[in-house]
Amino acid sequence: MGLAEFTNAHRALAEFWHPVALSCEVGGEPVAVRLAGQGWALARFGGAVAGFADACPHRRARLSAGQLSDGTLQCMYHGWRFAADGRCVQIPALGGDGSIPERAQLRRPAQVAERDGLVWLAPMPPRAPLPELAPAAGLGGADIATVMLPVTRVEANAAILLDNFLDEAHLPFVHAATIGGAGPEPIPRADVARQGLSFTAVREHTFTNLTDPAVRDGVRPAVQRRRMTYRYQAPLTATLLLEFLDAGGWQFLTFTVTPEDERACRVYQSVTGPGLADPEQADSAAKYEMSIFEEDLDLQRRALSGLEFPLDPAAELHTRADRVSVEFRRVLAAAVSD
Repeated sequence: MGLAEFTNAHRALAEFWHPVALSCEVGGEPVAVRLAGQGWALARFGGAVAGFADACPHRRARLSAGQLSDGTLQCMYHGWRFAADGRCVQIPALGGDGSIPERAQLRRPAQVAERDGLVWLAPMPPRAPLPELAPAAGLGGADIATVMLPVTRVEANAAILLDNFLDEAHLPFVHAATIGGAGPEPIPRADVARQGLSFTAVREHTFTNLTDPAVRDGVRPAVQRRRMTYRYQAPLTATLLLEFLDAGGWQFLTFTVTPEDERACRVYQSVTGPGLADPEQADSAAKYEMSIFEEDLDLQRRALSGLEFPLDPAAELHTRADRVSVEFRRVLAAAVSD
């Protein structure tokens, strides 16, 4: 399946939640976003974010180029004003006694919501709940905080980017300078539990922990135990909980991709963990995670650019180490074909 087919031909994509902006990006002026080839205008009315198709019904001027004034969204072309529910409440050219046509309504998505620092949009009634990007309760540690990474626009197949996040076997080869520096290590088959259009995959293993300060100091052995819990929700959201069973501590990563059109997508990422309430540690963690992502982007540019993403598992060769990736293909296929 090519990205053009994935974003345009499948009506099912509109039946899910997608992040379209950071909450902090939507302030006193309207914001233009794109989702699967459709332009949307986001505007904040009295604290709540609303979304509209980014076209005035009069002459199709982009509403995102307008302004918020007196609790309304005003089109910059002819000054038509719209309320938060999309109703046109003023047409200056008609004067005070003019009759506003019934069709002077903005097209709105089925739902807009804010959660986890993101603005989410569902063009049609969503078939799955809003993705949960917060770590499970009960994880301990001091100064726990979440750091949003810089949003990245990538010319790539959105499904391939998410598959890359779920794939462990590439780490020693793509990330040799960062998290894969210990070299290839066996990947046991993960325990996968599917729930509708989502799944959870868990495995415990031993790995060489080169980032543990106690290893560098010779206090703790390099080979340690770790539990990895992947969570995926259709169509393009995944999280990873890393629990360091010997060194102690944990880290929770989120990765969600929004296809803008057939050529590009936007990637939203965050990292949560103990110690990140400290600005210096937060900045260091963000830079480290972005250095890892840059390695993935280099892979995308050099080896994966232009590739299609087959949803049929039989179209590619898989091994037991690819159990999570295979399940991703199965669930995504169900999501876009139901």
